[in-house]
Order: sequence, then structure tokens, then C-alpha cells
Amino acid sequence: MTNNIDTASQLQAALEAAVLSSDTNFPGAVLHVRSPEFGPWYGAAGLGEIEKATAMESDDKFRAGSVMKPFVAVVTIRLVEEGLLSLDDPMTAVLPDSITSSFSASDRITVRMLLNHTSGIPEWLTAAAGAEIATNPTRIRTVNEYLQLAAAKEPYFPPGKGFTYSNTDYNLLGLVIEQTTDRSWREEVRERVIGPLHLEDTLLPEPGDLSIPGNYAHGYMDMGGSLVDFSRVDPSMAGAAGGHALATTTMDLARFLEAALAGELFQEAGTLAEMLAFVDMPQDASSSSLAVGYGLGIMRYALPGGIEMLGHAGTTGGYQCFVYNLPAQGITISGMMSNMESDQMQLISPALELLDPKLAP
Repeated sequence: MTNNIDTASQLQAALEAAVLSSDTNFPGAVLHVRSPEFGPWYGAAGLGEIEKATAMESDDKFRAGSVMKPFVAVVTIRLVEEGLLSLDDPMTAVLPDSITSSFSASDRITVRMLLNHTSGIPEWLTAAAGAEIATNPTRIRTVNEYLQLAAAKEPYFPPGKGFTYSNTDYNLLGLVIEQTTDRSWREEVRERVIGPLHLEDTLLPEPGDLSIPGNYAHGYMDMGGSLVDFSRVDPSMAGAAGGHALATTTMDLARFLEAALAGELFQEAGTLAEMLAFVDMPQDASSSSLAVGYGLGIMRYALPGGIEMLGHAGTTGGYQCFVYNLPAQGITISGMMSNMESDQMQLISPALELLDPKLAP
């Protein structure tokens, strides 16, 4: 329960206004915030499913897209802590030749470079690949398909000499986890993150399993002026890089990020500092001009007034979601809009302003 009824009602009103605004095009949204002064609050607005006119609920599950990346990063870092690999190991030391031979600079691309997107390895998700996924959403895809698409392109830059966000980096990290542990990356994420944090509404369905138990939000894409339901995309889409692999809730995402940033998931005192060693993100390399740095699976945003915000966003067929923490203010905010073309700041900006007027953009 919230300890501030006025702020709670204002947050709900702002959420409803965002859904109804002529500047937005998402059927529904969920939002969760918590701060030391205000406490926890969660709300929902709009529709969770258009066809049945089902109201969105605050505990609806959704596909989290690239918010998968911090989960994979945490598992990779844990394996480093256990001495099973090193952040400075080259790909050739942690992956078989059948994979590394497809990438010309694999002997100079390190695990750290995969984690912070400085590898130079190209993105596999092109317009053509996206169109194929839209046409065949339930087809089970393999990691090799993604790697072949990436390997057919020229590297963006020499290893460590730039930054470009690439889903291929995290598909490779999924393989690193599997090569190191002899278990699937999904099993490792469940055992090392989801289980210990008791994220009971967070799921990693296996390829071929399109179901989401309990109530969940449908995701939509604007196709020629009409919204088309893209909820039923196979969880193999993008795999360890995100896509439809992770189903979760705003509350579970907030719990995960707070635990990660508090060091709860790590064993060594200096590990969190490694995760939060950010490389600069060129403005044209980000979907938001507020994103200025990328660590090991964690993005850094600089809000107006020099306010720091840490976390990750996720965009996948039908969904736009996010989870962030403002360290200086002790605020955590997570949310989802059920249209992937949405702008996350349409929810974040009004919520932060209500929690602290100094955070107004």
C-alpha cells in the first residue's frame, strides 16, 4: 500500500492520460514505482487485450525484450566470479571453432566486449529478418541462424574500438554460458537469478512454448494503420538477446534490478563496479538521446539536471518495456506499453515529476 494517497491518484491519472493521449498509440500500460519517501505503487490503464476488451491489470505479465540482457550479464559475471572464465578471455577461449571461425577477429574479441557492445560484431536483426519474423512468428529459430546473418556482414569496427548495440553479442554470450556450464542459458538464469530472488511471475519458456500462464498483456504492432496482435511470437526469437524469451511483470523487474545494483547477486565486493564500468554511447547509437553509457548489461541515462538513471529497456514484437533505478534518489521505476513503437519517456517523465518535482524534464 502507498503512504501517499494524493500522489497515488495522480500517478494513476497520469498513466490513464498517457494511454488516452493523441500523442500515443498503445492500447494499455502498466507502471510500478517505489521510493523511500513514497513507498511502492503499481497501476494499470487501458486494455490488456483489444479483441475481448479486457482491462489491463497491474500484475499482467508481458514479453520484456532486451531487458533479458541484464539477466544474461549477471549470469556471465557470476561465472567469472567462480573462475570458470574471465572477462578478458577471447571468444576463441570460450567458444568452439565452429562458432568463432565465422568471425574474423574472434581471437581479439573478449567476453567483456560482448557484454558492453564494443565487439564490433554486426547486428543480425535487419529489416528483412524482422519481416520474416512478422510473417512466421511461431517458427522456432536457432542461434546459428542469427549468427549466420551477422557473420555475412562486415564488422562495424575493430574489437574494442567503438560502440554499437548488437543483439548478436548476447546471442554469443548465451552460447558462452552453455559452453562453460554444459547447461542451457535458460537453466542458468533460472537457477542463479529467478530462483534466488523469488521472481515467481518471471518465466523463460522453452522454444515452442507460446503459453503464458495467468493473466498477461497482449502486445500490438501498427501494421498499415491498424494494431495487430503480436503476442504469439516463439520465445526462440532473439533468444538470450531478448525478443520474446523473457515473460515477466513490472514488480519482478524492479526486484531484479534493485538486487543487481545492490550487489545481492554477486559474491565479490568489486564485481558490481565492473558491471557499472560504462563505455560511452554515441548519440546516434541509441534509440534515446538520454542514453549515454553502457556497462556490462546495464545502460546509463543522463536525465536533465544531471540526474543518473541506470537499467535497461526492451522492445520486441508488440511491447515496449523498461526498468530503471535512480541511485541518488532511491527511486525505481518499471513499466510496459503494449505497442513496441512507443516512447518509454511517455510514462517515465510524468511519473518522476510526481515523485520529485526536481526530476521534471
